[in-house]
Amino acid sequence: MGAIRFEEYAPLGDFIMKSFERDQAAIEVRFPKVDGAYATAFRGKLAIVKQLEGTLVLTEEQKKATVELYAEADVVNNELNFLSAYFKDAGLPTDAIVTLKKALTRNNIEGALLQMKGLTDYIVANQTVLVDEGMAADFPTKLEDYRVSMAAKNTLQNSVLNARKTLVNENRGQYKELYAFIANIAKKGRLIFAGTVVEDEYNITKIVGRMRAKQ
Repeated sequence: MGAIRFEEYAPLGDFIMKSFERDQAAIEVRFPKVDGAYATAFRGKLAIVKQLEGTLVLTEEQKKATVELYAEADVVNNELNFLSAYFKDAGLPTDAIVTLKKALTRNNIEGALLQMKGLTDYIVANQTVLVDEGMAADFPTKLEDYRVSMAAKNTLQNSVLNARKTLVNENRGQYKELYAFIANIAKKGRLIFAGTVVEDEYNITKIVGRMRAKQ
């Protein structure tokens, strides 16, 4: 499953909190330190992290940019299929096209943007033979237009990612403290409810798996 991402801490905390609030009295019987005061402290720490996360909600502009960015990447990827055919018919190597298509498919936009620039230069250098095979004469211009457009949208999309990195670095202790609550309650919940249907509600790996499946 991989490491838990910082943006998953708050929703994970919500899942654990829901079960914990229901089962807190039963857990306290075997673990007296997990009492009402502990529940209040957990609730307070979760609220702090949720408030931090609330400052990183995507704006409508950023949401639109993200949708359009991946839509453009799909269009470019499809056009590269035709370009590959022209390259093959002209006897030119298609390695650069294959590499670019992989980057686009994997949503590696930064890598794709770099490769698009190099590919455009190569197309221009071989434009005559490629046009003879059927490539539109303005294809290099269109590919460059896509690159510029995608770069702008990628910058806008990355603004929220960069903000998240800054926020996490400045508040890493809050996230770690929240996870300490989550891990402690999850461990004790699994012990208390071992062998029952409730046990999975305290299994962090399974909870995160369900969270990601809904994305």
